[in-house]
Amino acid sequence: MEICFCIRGQQYYELEGKLLKLRGNDILIVPPNHAHSSGVYPEDIGELYWLQVYIDHTQGQLCNLPEEQSDFLISSLKANTGEIFKGSLSLKSLLQKLIDQLESDQTTLVQLTTNQLLVQLLLETLELSQTVQIVVPSERVKIIDDFIAKNLHRIIYVDELAELVNFSTAYFKSWFKQHFGAPPKAYINRLKIERAKEELLKTNSVTEVAYNLGFSTSQYFATTFKKFTGMSPKVFRAQVEKS
Repeated sequence: MEICFCIRGQQYYELEGKLLKLRGNDILIVPPNHAHSSGVYPEDIGELYWLQVYIDHTQGQLCNLPEEQSDFLISSLKANTGEIFKGSLSLKSLLQKLIDQLESDQTTLVQLTTNQLLVQLLLETLELSQTVQIVVPSERVKIIDDFIAKNLHRIIYVDELAELVNFSTAYFKSWFKQHFGAPPKAYINRLKIERAKEELLKTNSVTEVAYNLGFSTSQYFATTFKKFTGMSPKVFRAQVEKS
């Protein structure tokens, strides 16, 4: 069983034919023995943690818990697989502490602390997965999203976005990151690159695609494309056509 914690940025997952999109502060629990991958969507800029739980009762109980508690925790997590739910800021702290313990000399104290952190992390994840997800639609978010979608063909300035929702530029940057999971420029460029993936399969000219999406030069476009996808536009097109 794999648990994905998307702290910031965004990540796509294909899970049994279903495309899931994780954004900042999202969690996804992938059930055991289910094929999943990022498909044609390489890892995005951001912060993403994976926790893989090896489920084999012949190897003992999870984190040395009593059998009943171990079985309960695993079965409860498995019951909440396949759907995205919201995390909490405390999880990042737990994940980082866990990494620090795993990178330390494995003394008895370190092993005890690791088990305690793992159980705490899994319990908090379970609690969050069972929390009713309240999504409050934001008119401001819709205004910004619609504007960006309609203007991907040109340079979009942060000042004009802030003006749309009557925020100061400084406050808008903080507000945007909180609601969209990334700074404005990174979010806009990500959308441009997603559009570029479609356009690259329709035209042979990388330069034309670059200019149609408001990039000043094809070189800057290629650099940005590689930053988000890990490959050049030409390599991406060749891989897609080959597959």
